[in-house]
Amino acid sequence: MPKITESMNTFNIKGPLLEREPMWSHTSFSVGGNSDFFAVPADLEDLRNLLADARHADLEKFILGGGSNLLVADSGIRGLVIDMKNFDSFESQGKTLVLGSGLSVSDAAWRAGSIGMAGLDFLFGMPGTVGGALWMNARCYGAQVSDFVAWVEVMDWEGRVERMVVPEDEWGYKKSLFQRGEFIIIRAGFDIVQSNSEALQRAMLGRRENRLSKGHYKFPCAGSAFKNNRKFGVPSGVLIDRCGMKGYRVGGAAVSTWHGNIVINDRAAIATDIEMILLAVAKRVEVEMGIRLEREILLVGDWKNG
Repeated sequence: MPKITESMNTFNIKGPLLEREPMWSHTSFSVGGNSDFFAVPADLEDLRNLLADARHADLEKFILGGGSNLLVADSGIRGLVIDMKNFDSFESQGKTLVLGSGLSVSDAAWRAGSIGMAGLDFLFGMPGTVGGALWMNARCYGAQVSDFVAWVEVMDWEGRVERMVVPEDEWGYKKSLFQRGEFIIIRAGFDIVQSNSEALQRAMLGRRENRLSKGHYKFPCAGSAFKNNRKFGVPSGVLIDRCGMKGYRVGGAAVSTWHGNIVINDRAAIATDIEMILLAVAKRVEVEMGIRLEREILLVGDWKNG
């Protein structure tokens, strides 16, 4: 752990700045060790100052959204974790919906649908934040975030802010240019259309019921463990099921018995339990089916010491 505790007192931010914050309390898997330092910038100025202070202290930096697609190492995360939850603005500007990166995508979808704004309703019931959805180009029910993005406002690591229109060819299946790590997503504008609010709400509640029926909320998890690939012919969960991996367990974690592509923490798992399952499932599918699955869950933190 960096020995800079005294210099932390000089960090020029208004938001909380913590040491050894347990990351299990910030991820949907409910696993993960401590971060060295954990900050929650209050606003844009706070974020800019925080980046400058971290640069001066030579700290590695990790941007945290909703923690819904992460597997944090049992050894935690070195350096500074920056929680973007205060960037949670919601604003309608004519036919553009402007959303802060720290806003829950499910909350954003419901609030928009409740005032008759259609477009992002497919995200209702999905965990995570607007920033995370942009980073991953989140998709479900035949739609993806990039279908509706008008522009994205970002900050680079030097604190400079710009608004960009992302070229269409920079988006892909569960991919975006933001995965290069060059920018921090601040907020984004989405093209929306007017629709009937009651119909939108009914549709969103129906999708939530669909997620409930698939067991997405039964235990701590990160949703789909592996990406689906149309070349496979069937979803990854079907492949995993055909290989007899439903119910496969390591320690406190298991492949769910109701959906092959969901790994759950049902018995006080540690991150290594989940990692072992991901490796075992991928190996079994490759050996038996000749198909190499691509992990959707992101492994972050100090895995080399885990």
